[in-house]
Amino acid sequence: MKPPIEFIKKENKKNILVFIHGFTSDSQTWTNSSKISLPEMLLEEELINTNFDVGYFNYFTKILDFRKTRFSAGLIKTVFGQISKSRKNIGIKNLSDHLKSSIELYCQEYENIVLIAHSMGGLISKAFILDDLIVNDDTKVKLFLSLAVPHKGTNWANIGGKLARKNPQIIDLKPLSNFLDQVNDDWIQKKDHLPKTVYYYGQFDEIVEEQNAVSFQVGKKLKIACNNDHFDICKPESTDSIVYRGIKRDLDEFVKELNFVDEMKPQKFLDDGKLDDEIFVLKLLIADIHKSLIDDSKQTFFNAEYMVRALINKGYSLDNLNELYSNLERLYRIYFVKFIEGEIKTSNELVVKIFENIIDRDREFLQTTIPLVDANKKTGMLQQLANSLDNDIWWAKDQSIKDIDHFRKARDICEE
Repeated sequence: MKPPIEFIKKENKKNILVFIHGFTSDSQTWTNSSKISLPEMLLEEELINTNFDVGYFNYFTKILDFRKTRFSAGLIKTVFGQISKSRKNIGIKNLSDHLKSSIELYCQEYENIVLIAHSMGGLISKAFILDDLIVNDDTKVKLFLSLAVPHKGTNWANIGGKLARKNPQIIDLKPLSNFLDQVNDDWIQKKDHLPKTVYYYGQFDEIVEEQNAVSFQVGKKLKIACNNDHFDICKPESTDSIVYRGIKRDLDEFVKELNFVDEMKPQKFLDDGKLDDEIFVLKLLIADIHKSLIDDSKQTFFNAEYMVRALINKGYSLDNLNELYSNLERLYRIYFVKFIEGEIKTSNELVVKIFENIIDRDREFLQTTIPLVDANKKTGMLQQLANSLDNDIWWAKDQSIKDIDHFRKARDICEE
């Protein structure tokens, strides 16, 4: 018997791809006519191979239970004292609980999980994600790729129900089933906390039609129309397949997004003196700003510089930051006028007041659509502005470039 999570690549990466098959299928559902599986194809891509481990989620699903079709054989085994290995179909919610336990026990070391699910496997995935959010207020699932998943049910289940009326999976797959109503309602309620979900549907799919293969309230960018039917959408014949290209793009973007998040995290700053001759530091020094505030300014400036590089690598134009820089400069000028008029008494108080206001107004006046630009980086952005002599940003009254020149000369003399 295969384990619940069957690894096909395990190299202790931070991320794992978990493939989840559909109704009455198994891991072979991903294998094309050339005997090559979708996971194997994806692992040929350097970016994916470098960043992911890969595994299948295995579970029992049949039209009829073994316990029914092998009842007689099972009875004989029981009479003669042998252990019965019969298995039975369980509902989709129960299968999601099985997935939850399997991931907790087999995948606990992974930071991020990507689920790639076909047909009923997508409903198992949704129920698992929702349970994770309800119990933990968060989920390790960061991307969910939905391939021909009957989010609103499938009329095929009405036909299949005549063959196996008591199969709980078929009952759950019927349009307007209690299971689907609950899952879809919860999915809408949790829409602000869900992982990114991309919906692939087959234009020749007679099992799950487009209107059922896409969840409620989904934008066009997250819907991918494929020239496939229900059964070949999960087993692309080549890397030129639209399904393959789409999945590769989604995984590439996911990795780049993770790298972007890592680059935008605060970087450890070691004060080795390299920033001591920067203009923003000299402006603070000649204003006799407290050392702790200067150290804080160096740290935030350092992280703002890293942030700019990360944004450029991500493909953002620095023009996207212009409005934020303008608002930061405006905020500075408001408080500098208060300083000139005596409402703010000292240069140290001026610095503290501006820093506090950046933190307080981070999500209002200083709001930006660029992700992960927090208040600390905005403080550093103000120091970036101060780092240019073209910007009239000072921390003491009546200071100018001459004061910086005099400070440098005096410092050089002392060092001699």
